[in-house]
Amino acid sequence: MTTRHLLAGALLAALSGAAAAAPPFEAELVGAFFETEQVDVAVSGSVVVGVTSTAVQGGSSVDNLLLLHAAGEPQVCLTMLSRDGVYYSRNTFRLPAAGAGQAVRLPYRSNLRDRLGNYAATDLAMRASAGSCEHGGNLYYVLGAAGGQAPAAIRVFVNSFGATDVFFRSAAPGLEGACTPIAEGRRTSFDHWCDIPWPAGGAERVEVGIERERYGREMPAVTLTLVLLPQD
Repeated sequence: MTTRHLLAGALLAALSGAAAAAPPFEAELVGAFFETEQVDVAVSGSVVVGVTSTAVQGGSSVDNLLLLHAAGEPQVCLTMLSRDGVYYSRNTFRLPAAGAGQAVRLPYRSNLRDRLGNYAATDLAMRASAGSCEHGGNLYYVLGAAGGQAPAAIRVFVNSFGATDVFFRSAAPGLEGACTPIAEGRRTSFDHWCDIPWPAGGAERVEVGIERERYGREMPAVTLTLVLLPQD
């Protein structure tokens, strides 16, 4: 092989690596970035607190968050809530019109980056819902992390509101099981997580129900529509 062929091969490999390292589109923050820290706070809210893939590793992943722009909404509401209730953020992002069907990065302009990095994967719930933060719904993007491995599961963080047992259930094959209770530490904002196996067949969306029981008595269930990032 000639020197010219070697140089051409090295250049092609470098360009291919650069193309794969960063997604082509980025969302735009709407308004001023909002986040807060409060040491003493009582948090209440929805049953579903976070929806990510297991590729997201807590606060260390906030600079690399990705979602699939496929929900038909021009905006997305991203919230983050620590398990102890100390950290909370809520921001609307405008998705790029040209990015439909593509992975989009959410630029997270935190002023508390050092402290966020101390939150482990099960200590910080992230949730991206379709539409602005003023309009809630049950359509959620499963967040991924750029540069990470393909996720093996969807992780849903749940505030059980006193349930003794929490389950997930879907019509998709193999998506049924028990959620994991968090037994230690402060559990102000969520107290279970559900690791849901990644659906087979390359589906773009899947519906999952979160069911709760208190000593065998059923509590209201929640149904989620999840928009999945491609695993490739």
